[in-house]
Amino acid sequence: MADCLIVIPARYGSRRFPGKVLAKLAGKPVIQWCWEAAVKTRLGPVIIATEHQKVLDFARSIGARAVMTSPRCQSGTDRVSEAARGAKARFILNFQGDEPFMLASTLLKAFNKLKSSPDCAIGTACSRITKKEEIENPNCVKVAMNAAGRALYFSRSPIPFHHPLSELKGYPYYKHCGFYIYRREALREFVRLKPSALERLERLEQLRALENGMKIAVAEVPELGPAIDVPADLKAAERFLKKRLKK
Repeated sequence: MADCLIVIPARYGSRRFPGKVLAKLAGKPVIQWCWEAAVKTRLGPVIIATEHQKVLDFARSIGARAVMTSPRCQSGTDRVSEAARGAKARFILNFQGDEPFMLASTLLKAFNKLKSSPDCAIGTACSRITKKEEIENPNCVKVAMNAAGRALYFSRSPIPFHHPLSELKGYPYYKHCGFYIYRREALREFVRLKPSALERLERLEQLRALENGMKIAVAEVPELGPAIDVPADLKAAERFLKKRLKK
């Protein structure tokens, strides 16, 4: 078993979709899908961190380890940091509780990418965007990387811009997977930093890391399923699940 702690921040009071972590997807709450994927990685212990009694009670009802964290946590990473306080694991995996189709193989590939990248403080993953509507969708976060798979920038806008006169035709866009793996010291450093200008502008906390010189290793993985950001995403998730079951 790897030296890793997986924390799933599961905020009940989501602004765009209150209670989304307990919303049912094919009869099973979104948070349960996430917890099961995390357990399958066998990377280490899994904790669900929440600010609401309903989520705590449900997590414990399925046998998950769960802790109550402060409602004052400003981000999922702050919640992860609080839940992981005192942990001895060298790596802390922040697996967001609204990614029901995350595969254990995706988390493992990103973990191995970070372990083999001593220059990087954080690891994550991306996949090629195959649907044109996702390129313009601000809820679909895009990432631009260098040749070594180091993140250069994340944005809700389409990046990199494809100039019509560019000689590079068919260059892909990449969608960011909603999780992060921190070296323990990097997580401590990150939560001490103030939210940065670009982070506040795009509402993407990973930009705080880049603005402060922290390198992020990005593993490319197969196409992801939809995350649950707004109520309409549940219908897209149901369609995705039906297609996956037919394969």
